[in-house]
Amino acid sequence: MFDVKASSKDVRQLASSLKRYQDEMKQASKSVEKAIAAANWHDRQKDQFVSRFHDHNKQVSRFVNDQVNEMVKSLTALAAKLEDIERMKM
Repeated sequence: MFDVKASSKDVRQLASSLKRYQDEMKQASKSVEKAIAAANWHDRQKDQFVSRFHDHNKQVSRFVNDQVNEMVKSLTALAAKLEDIERMKM
């Protein structure tokens, strides 16, 4: 048998924190979208800025979502294994 140096509760809290981070990123993106729409700025430079922002935001969102989803999945599986080990110790 091996010595486990983590608790399932702590691992689940980490997964939950990552999920909140992902949700906060989505909310921040929505806030920027609203600010762009509300900006009294109408010219070619704004169009270029908006295009660059949208491209950047899509890339970042895709990366963050993919990575966070994978991390949450892995942490959740680890927490389940830790819970099994914790039950065996009882």
